[in-house]
Amino acid sequence: MQQSRLDNTDLKIIRLLAKDSRIPYNNIASVVGITSNAIKERINKMVSNGVIRSFGVIINPVIFGYEKECVLRIKNINKTINEQDLFKKLSLLGDIFIYVKQLEEAAAFFSLFVRAGAEDKMGILADLLKPAQLKGVFGRYKPVNMRIHNSDLEIMKCLLLSDSRMPVEDIAKETSLSTKTVARRLEKMIENSILQFTIITDLSSMQLTGIIEFVVLIDVHAFYHQNIVQRIYNEMQEYLFHPLDDPVQYPINYSIDYQKELVMASFCCANISTVNLILRKLESYDGVNTVETLTIASETRIYQDWLKSEIDKRIISQMQQHERLHPLGL
Repeated sequence: MQQSRLDNTDLKIIRLLAKDSRIPYNNIASVVGITSNAIKERINKMVSNGVIRSFGVIINPVIFGYEKECVLRIKNINKTINEQDLFKKLSLLGDIFIYVKQLEEAAAFFSLFVRAGAEDKMGILADLLKPAQLKGVFGRYKPVNMRIHNSDLEIMKCLLLSDSRMPVEDIAKETSLSTKTVARRLEKMIENSILQFTIITDLSSMQLTGIIEFVVLIDVHAFYHQNIVQRIYNEMQEYLFHPLDDPVQYPINYSIDYQKELVMASFCCANISTVNLILRKLESYDGVNTVETLTIASETRIYQDWLKSEIDKRIISQMQQHERLHPLGL
């Protein structure tokens, strides 16, 4: 991989794509202040250098019966436990979505989609992974008030198997749907927080290019929650990679008890001293109890094969249901 340091313009582009990877080049250009051709060239360069690994889609797992997300950090992982063994044990909790190897030796960060009762299994998992230390936080998803059609599932599957920037016309061809149907259903799913379009970055590549990305978990008093989120947006825009607390993009609430809640956000900067400055700034906010760096990554992986399987099962189930209701195809 050719090394190439990122500049502030690259970071602005990355942030916009992380929020919506389907954003047109012209729209990015109007925000960043350079031509759409220059935007396209920079994006292509970041793709070829491995900084942008792919343009992806995140599907709200609540539609497949996953009630919560578990953010899990594991430290002091026994070196005799291989990766496959570790993943097998974690499957006790749920399905792995994100796996981040940390710079810290023998440590890892996971995001898992889990079903009801997963919290009760944390003790068992902790015993299975001893002497590793586990710290898990569960967030509950907001209900989805939208009926999922077979056409929605076909669109989801198409996007998972291809590029999330795929034109509506190409999605229509792949799914045998009309362009109007695809455009309408995409808009509906975005409005109802079913789909989020983002980019998958190679964090190790970003470090080679002079950028550190890190995830922070902020324990806050519930009364100050919204104010703290707003201050992060207003005061740390130059460092904010993309917020994991955005109620539109991430319809999930991490709650400790009725007085305490959690804010989770991803930042990027050029060096460790700036990381420390960001952490101290967050700690200074009124209503903040603790600030913890969950991960400074050396490698990140996204796992969605299980999600493709869930979509296939749902498509088959809906087709069978339709055949039972309409046995003659009427």
